[in-house]
Amino acid sequence: MNTNVVEIAEDIFWVGGSDQEGGLHCNPYLLIDGDEAVLIDPGSVLDFDYVFENVCSIVPLAKIKYIVLHHQDPDLCASVPLFEQKGAVFEVVTHWRTQTIVKYYGIKSKYYSVNEHDFRLTLKSGRVLGFVQTPYLHFPGAIATYDYSSKTLFSSDLFGAFSYGWSLYAGEDYLEKMKTFHEHYMPSNDILRPVMEVFLGMDISMIAPQHGSIIRNNVTKYIKALRDLECGAFMAPLKKDLAKSGGYQLICSLVFKRYAAIFNKTEVLEAINDLDISFDQETLEISDYNYTGKVLWNLLFERFLARKGLQWLIVIEPFVKRLAEEYDISIPEVFITTLKRAEEEAVNLTNENVRLKEMNDKLNNSVREAQESLIKCPVTGLYNYQFFRNYLESELKDLLTEQFYQNPALILINTDNMAKIKFSYGDKEVDEVLKNIVYIINDLKDENTVLFRLQGASFACYLPHILKETAVEFAEKVRNEIAASNKFIEKITVSIGVISLEEIRDLDTYVNDPAEALYNIALMRVRLAKNMGMNIVCQSSSVETYQEELGRILVVDNDAMSIDVLKTFLESLNYQVFTANDGEQALEIAERQSLDLIISDVMIPKIDGFLVREKLLSQSHTKNIPFILISHLKNDDSVKRAMSLNIDHYLKKPFMLSELLGLVTNRVKGAAFL
Repeated sequence: MNTNVVEIAEDIFWVGGSDQEGGLHCNPYLLIDGDEAVLIDPGSVLDFDYVFENVCSIVPLAKIKYIVLHHQDPDLCASVPLFEQKGAVFEVVTHWRTQTIVKYYGIKSKYYSVNEHDFRLTLKSGRVLGFVQTPYLHFPGAIATYDYSSKTLFSSDLFGAFSYGWSLYAGEDYLEKMKTFHEHYMPSNDILRPVMEVFLGMDISMIAPQHGSIIRNNVTKYIKALRDLECGAFMAPLKKDLAKSGGYQLICSLVFKRYAAIFNKTEVLEAINDLDISFDQETLEISDYNYTGKVLWNLLFERFLARKGLQWLIVIEPFVKRLAEEYDISIPEVFITTLKRAEEEAVNLTNENVRLKEMNDKLNNSVREAQESLIKCPVTGLYNYQFFRNYLESELKDLLTEQFYQNPALILINTDNMAKIKFSYGDKEVDEVLKNIVYIINDLKDENTVLFRLQGASFACYLPHILKETAVEFAEKVRNEIAASNKFIEKITVSIGVISLEEIRDLDTYVNDPAEALYNIALMRVRLAKNMGMNIVCQSSSVETYQEELGRILVVDNDAMSIDVLKTFLESLNYQVFTANDGEQALEIAERQSLDLIISDVMIPKIDGFLVREKLLSQSHTKNIPFILISHLKNDDSVKRAMSLNIDHYLKKPFMLSELLGLVTNRVKGAAFL
């Protein structure tokens, strides 16, 4: 066993082992920063002995303050309880979706949810680790970690590889190994591409994946390779003409090269040494063969199966399927007959294996139940915000067409004084308040009304078919019952917004997205109810201009053209926009107006963008206004200063308006229930 640690960057160590069998090699990492150490993806139970030994050879166990878990799979996090048993005390840094699953490993440590900390972890020294969301690659809550100091991306499963000839650092053949891994495990290019585009916009000097090898040269090449990779069960590659592309000679050469990357060239040559083909022994490119193309295509894989075994078919199956799709040819017969036979043999289990299968089924059911819990609130048991938005979209999809006359209503309920409850009594009492609110609403609603838990202390009621007046009466009952209830530790009130589909039925603007319209109008009415003094049901407001009332944005820049572009762009989306040419003017507007967001350049006259943010933070009524910084200037010093001021986002000019729109939408619309 190789227990030698390797320093891959200053104070960043690979602490794995090199004797793992099979093609999937696991890489744990240790980052040391002064008196603190961060262990990243510590590994499985099988890895624990040598990972523990390697870690302790560098730092004492007490120095480990954080363990980062990028997703929930046992190969990277099942060893966490073993570190706990050795006496280590740390916080588990992960996404809330991962936290929901990994607790079933028996982890007892406290959790540091990246969702609740703006996807950042700041160490005592000021060193910042950023967390990039990589959803469904290959888990809904998957993340990657970026160390701003070393510019290292700890990428979890991304950039991993199958490698039967493993090396710590990626060699020239690593690209093909990496593609094979992603063809097996990643769902589709549609999901892979947006994350790769985020990585292309980052300053990354080294990629340290959980599997495979560390990429320290030309990282952009590997990012672009995954950005363009067709993968997943639903891939639809572009059709190519086989004859014009190089015929079976080409695709068989590609198979040779892929096998050589996954295993090694010597093993490939051993498998095909008696076939009647001519090829370059260095490049493995076929120059001639004495078969028909179809015969060669089938014969190759029969030979690999006979000489190397079933694993050689399994590992390359996604690649072969993609080639068959691209060139419109049949999948080699051996994949159909052999793999089918292997499946049939697996079904023909002994009695003991049947019992093992039943145990495994129970485990899978437990995992499915745990995954189902991801769409439910763990406190109230209600379906959560994301499920609610999907449900609302599904329900309203066809209701604005002429043949549907069903008239549903939506009620949004926001607790007025939950911040005080949390401050005075803590999170446990907040959970009790939420449970009691659900109890009261359930007692009042009928069986057709669906109740959801949204972000924060907010709820939604969907009433499938009801008169507007009746929906308002129900909302008033909810408001009065909650205000009069003695179930709470102190008096609780709610502000409520009510909207009926009939209000927008005749407005063509909303036909394409009635769910979004209904939700936003109800959200606006909740905010109006709060502005009118709280403990109020708001049932009316301007439907046509609801988006203007939802978003009040201040744009600060001394470049008149930049202001004009942003103002025109945001107003076209129905946001209300204020503008300022210097820092003093910006502060005056922030004093007078109730703003939802400020977008400011750094280099503005009189008071620069950083000082504007400082002055806003010094006042209670402006300190919580979300702040987006934009500038041609963006370097390490300016980023550090922005982070010290809790600036939400820092975009370098020129930026994409679509990116800014996403940030604006999240900060303005999403802020209402946070």
